[in-house]
Amino acid sequence: MKIGKWLLAFVVATGVLLTPYSKVTAAQDGPLQGIASKKSEAKKLADLDAKIVEAAKKSLRQLADKDVELIDAVSIYDNRIFLRTKAKEDNGYVVVDQKTGKVLTASIYVSKDKANPKQVELAMNNLKEIDAAQTFEVEKVMKMISYDDKSSEIATAYLQGKNFSVRFLGDKVDFATVIYPKSEWNAEIKKKAEREFKAAMGRTMEISSIARNKDKGKDVWSVLGKNGQTAVDIGAKTGRVWSVTDFQAVGKTDKVALTEKNAVSYAAAFAKKVFNIDLKGYTARKVPDFPVYEMTKQGAPMVVVDFNSNKVVTSMSIKPVNGIRN
Repeated sequence: MKIGKWLLAFVVATGVLLTPYSKVTAAQDGPLQGIASKKSEAKKLADLDAKIVEAAKKSLRQLADKDVELIDAVSIYDNRIFLRTKAKEDNGYVVVDQKTGKVLTASIYVSKDKANPKQVELAMNNLKEIDAAQTFEVEKVMKMISYDDKSSEIATAYLQGKNFSVRFLGDKVDFATVIYPKSEWNAEIKKKAEREFKAAMGRTMEISSIARNKDKGKDVWSVLGKNGQTAVDIGAKTGRVWSVTDFQAVGKTDKVALTEKNAVSYAAAFAKKVFNIDLKGYTARKVPDFPVYEMTKQGAPMVVVDFNSNKVVTSMSIKPVNGIRN
């Protein structure tokens, strides 16, 4: 399950830290271009309808098995109300739909001794598949509930340690990442990421972290630059570059800079140069409210592209027909 784009937008706009590895998480969960410029509205807890506050507290109580206090400051972003917990050790938040008053998602850190033993065992097995030489120890547990359009409850949990994060959807591992200290960076992957980024963007990427990310359809090395705004994803098995990102080059978003009809032509040169993909015959669909285009052609890989206001590609990723990136 992916974090909603409006939630990622809030992270960028306000600096709220959702997990210790938010840079990696954000980079994996989708494009953030242009959203930090949107402003959030500040309110006090007392300004909200009492039913909204109680609904938020009830959701946190369900996750933490105890009453949790909320801070007085409240943010409203894109018709969503964001409430945060008061205690630092809890580090939780709730998002409520401003129009309906319904809780959209709630998350909170709980004591590591409350980790589900079955989930811990599954997490360790998955992490060992990524890197059998590493030692993993759970230090933090984050629980989350969210609701889909049909109001069905979706339970998510994160088990985290100094060098890893594992995300569960229900009782199944949804995503796992192993994060490496600088002293253990894969030299070959580092050099390739630097080389490919420079060839694509024309400048040097200052690497800040290297992680290996694995889920049902992906097993990649994710090389992140400073502030998580630059990145290169490289297949762990194939060595193929699957995505290149340079959000540091982002200018002010111009919603009319591109159309679905001409977006392919602006992306064609980059796709050919970086991924050796010919976009002839592709059609583009714009992602609502974001300068992001999904380009498709029957029987060919999907190409997802971000542009800045100068119609320059700032991120491109490839999704193969079989859905496997490794």
